[in-house]
Amino acid sequence: MSVVTEKKRPVKELRDQVRRDQIVSAARACVVRHGFHAASMGQIAAEAHMSVGQIYRYFPSKEAIVHAIVEDIVARRLKWMVDTDRQIDFAARFAHRSHVHASEDERSERVLLLEITAEATRNPAVAEIARAADRRLRDQAVELVCNSYPELSKDEAAARVEFVRVLSEGSAFRSVTEQIASPALLESIYRDVLQRLFPRMDERGLG
Repeated sequence: MSVVTEKKRPVKELRDQVRRDQIVSAARACVVRHGFHAASMGQIAAEAHMSVGQIYRYFPSKEAIVHAIVEDIVARRLKWMVDTDRQIDFAARFAHRSHVHASEDERSERVLLLEITAEATRNPAVAEIARAADRRLRDQAVELVCNSYPELSKDEAAARVEFVRVLSEGSAFRSVTEQIASPALLESIYRDVLQRLFPRMDERGLG
């Protein structure tokens, strides 16, 4: 009996993970399409082609699904941050508010983060999820800057990281408003500022 159980267990774990991923994907789509509050468990279940009862077998609440969404976003961003082969031109992204250079997945991710940030102002559980994710991303970014610029103290590296994150998040929030300034002029300004912060930054971005 124990041998049969051991053989079946990996299959069940794999099936459960597939179900969780299916639910998280459905929730992402519902939140992007309807917003956080309008995305009900019923809508998520319908999108995932499951019953609401099945959803609750894997996630006890909507906050638990949010946690899984945020963990997925954080994991991808952490992986990208340590990918030395990938270069991002942040000046161009900030100037164009990410519309020109962002993929559909990146645009959806921006909507998700805006929705989750808004919910965090009202929901303490979601606020803690957002803060924990922010700490992990910040700590990784500071570590990378310290490694690339050993002449900076940890506080100085953290200040530069914070500044760039404010630019990034501000660009995301401003993406829903009319852009008045010339993107070309803005890109020149952003590039000058970023190169002052990170003098060894190559011409493509924060490599």
